[in-house]
Amino acid sequence: MSESGTGNYLNHMVKPNSLSAKPGKKAKPASARSVARRPAVPKTAPGPETGETEKRILAAARKEFVVKGLEGARMQVIATGAGVNKALLHYYYRSKENLYGKVLEDTVATVWGKLQSEFRARSSLARPQGDGVEGIVQTIVSTYIRTLSANPDFPLFIFREMARGGATFTVVLNELLKNFGDVPATLIKALEEEARAGRIKPVHPLHFIMNMMGMTVTTFLAMPLLQRMGPAVGHKIKFDEAFLEERIRSITDTLLNGIRIKR
Repeated sequence: MSESGTGNYLNHMVKPNSLSAKPGKKAKPASARSVARRPAVPKTAPGPETGETEKRILAAARKEFVVKGLEGARMQVIATGAGVNKALLHYYYRSKENLYGKVLEDTVATVWGKLQSEFRARSSLARPQGDGVEGIVQTIVSTYIRTLSANPDFPLFIFREMARGGATFTVVLNELLKNFGDVPATLIKALEEEARAGRIKPVHPLHFIMNMMGMTVTTFLAMPLLQRMGPAVGHKIKFDEAFLEERIRSITDTLLNGIRIKR
């Protein structure tokens, strides 16, 4: 093959195509080209960090996670429920796990924040000086019951998280205790002081708190079952204001009667 023929042959083989760099311009690296192909998010789209969009996303995600858990939840269902496209959902939260963590943090912060504010308000207004552990227990139980009645899906959400190991909840809880830790700290201090004064039996604070949480949370976890089972045993239960008041008294009395020293 002649030299000119070889040159024509090589020119044909290396003929520039659409991926080759144009003269005077640098070719984009592969990573840059792949980023450019991602679904575009409109600049005018409302950012969920501060707007109503985030509220809709978190509400839809919470509903989906409560019913199906992390593993069964679908991002498309959440996006549809929030009225946004799936690309926008992934753009802000990147993954289902990130969104789940945000929903869990938001839910727990809402419940614990309400619990703390109500606890402080009731403690300052309703608990007389020297009322001790009885007033504190009454305040915590009452606030916890009423807060959960306004957030009835919270116990089931946390129960699902605990069933899968509670790793996400542990991280969230450690952060929340920095802001809301005064409620359990106040109760523990009162239990220790009352025991030293001989007014109550010595009790491990952890057992007492677990008993209190168990009785309050079970009220809402067992609600669907009790509503069906009640008529069968001759006790129709109506979960209204009167029932909540009765439940608060029952839990409080059960807890306190178990540690009081009878004279």
